Amino acid sequence: MGVKMMFVPLEYRGLDLHRFDDAPYGLFGWQGVVPFRTEKMARQLTEIVTTDLLSLREAFSKIDPNHLASLLMPPVLEAIRRDAPNGEWVQSGLYFGFLLGIGQAAVWAMAPRAWTLPAAGALVGYVTNWLAIKLLFEPAEPTPVLGGAIVLQGLFEKRQKEVSEEFSAFLAARVLTSPRLFDELANGTHRAEFEALLRRVVPFIVPDAVVSAAANGLRDLASEPMHHPTHLYVAERLCIEPTLCHRLQQLSPSNFENLLHPVFKEDEVVLIVVGGVLGAAAGLVQLRFGWGGPEAVAKLAMR
Repeated sequence: MGVKMMFVPLEYRGLDLHRFDDAPYGLFGWQGVVPFRTEKMARQLTEIVTTDLLSLREAFSKIDPNHLASLLMPPVLEAIRRDAPNGEWVQSGLYFGFLLGIGQAAVWAMAPRAWTLPAAGALVGYVTNWLAIKLLFEPAEPTPVLGGAIVLQGLFEKRQKEVSEEFSAFLAARVLTSPRLFDELANGTHRAEFEALLRRVVPFIVPDAVVSAAANGLRDLASEPMHHPTHLYVAERLCIEPTLCHRLQQLSPSNFENLLHPVFKEDEVVLIVVGGVLGAAAGLVQLRFGWGGPEAVAKLAMR
């Protein structure tokens, strides 16, 4: 439950009577921690990718400006003619829950009181959620135990190779794409600065209307499909996916953990406590329906 609640539901589910500030939960509802922390996660990933994994200067230095200019010329000229005047679960809880459940049964058999099952259930739920979340990320580095017979490592770090491949493929296909780069240039937060740059580099005798139309040509290019020759060339030269994948795999396990773990670290206690609450509720259900065994129920009735 704790692991599932990290990622689902994608949207807030429940009664929207009251939402707590900067929290994935409301009075009667929940949203997955990672979807809720999207903005924080985006800032975290941007910082790591741009400072530790990809050098923008290095990436764009691979693009031949003359060749790119020849690819950009047709859509830009067309815009001038048109617009210008005249022109992916962790299942460890199953096993730990089973083992702790045996202990719960033993406690119930020895002390069949009204509080035994709810208390034991709360403990089982709390511990299993705690273990499941901890096993995702801790320990970050491979840690030998039992004289080296077993090496413990968080499942996220242990799958660094596979996660790196999936993550870099996602970024290359959905985020750091040529259409998005051109869209950010022409329509993004620095649009005014980009248009001012165009005005500075274009000879002063060229009218402003023509410069604006040229910028519109780049906006049109941003909406072209990925198989457009310009996008294919930029994607090939930037080489985002293999570069990012290789550098992700070269990160130390501790740094690799920083890709995701800090996003929901502040909400871990909520995820763990939920396990305790649900465990207590399960214990109450067991008590209500006499699932502790007839002898134990009879003892409880006699008391």
